[in-house]
Amino acid sequence: MEKLASKWWESGSWWQFVITILAGLIVGVLGAWAAFRSANPKRRVNWWIQSNTPLFDRPAGDGALLNVTLGSVRLSSPRIVELVISNSGRHDVTAEMFHGAEPIKFDFDHAVAAVLDVASAPEGTLLPQIETWQELIPLTGGQHQGGLLLKPSLLRRGQTITVTVLIDGDEKPVRCVQFPLVDVDQTSVRPGSLSREVADVLQDASVYIGPLRIRVGR
Repeated sequence: MEKLASKWWESGSWWQFVITILAGLIVGVLGAWAAFRSANPKRRVNWWIQSNTPLFDRPAGDGALLNVTLGSVRLSSPRIVELVISNSGRHDVTAEMFHGAEPIKFDFDHAVAAVLDVASAPEGTLLPQIETWQELIPLTGGQHQGGLLLKPSLLRRGQTITVTVLIDGDEKPVRCVQFPLVDVDQTSVRPGSLSREVADVLQDASVYIGPLRIRVGR
């Protein structure tokens, strides 16, 4: 019985049959995937926080030697936040894709004291219109929450927008609370970071086909 099994595994025609089947499956899957991609062009917008840096180690009190003021208002817990928005898809995102001409809305949990800079890369891409918003938080004695609005704009394929703002408050997670783009996916991670996480998980994985071991990772 062991002799028969050994001849079956070692048979060249058996391995040729397996390889032929696998090659056919791979070609079929790749063909279907290519057809699906061409029929369904993928559009995606990634956004993430590049940095969230306090200017002081602790809130500045009345006796502080160093203070930050905006106009006549003193900021007790100033911090600089960089929000990055990237069109990581395969096609441009047009202004017409913003449903009802509504903007993308980001909530910083604190009102934005000032927009310090808006930059776009690569060179030659248009700067989108960025506005701030804020609203009173009920039952808080006059505290406000707020954030940024990205108005309907053309976002070129591969375009990255970096918005630098000044806020007054402790660090809070930034959320995208309104994403009105039609047929566009959105994710709050830097492009490629998820691929690196998957690669780390698979780096020691292996696949077995009969007695043949195929290393998936490095």
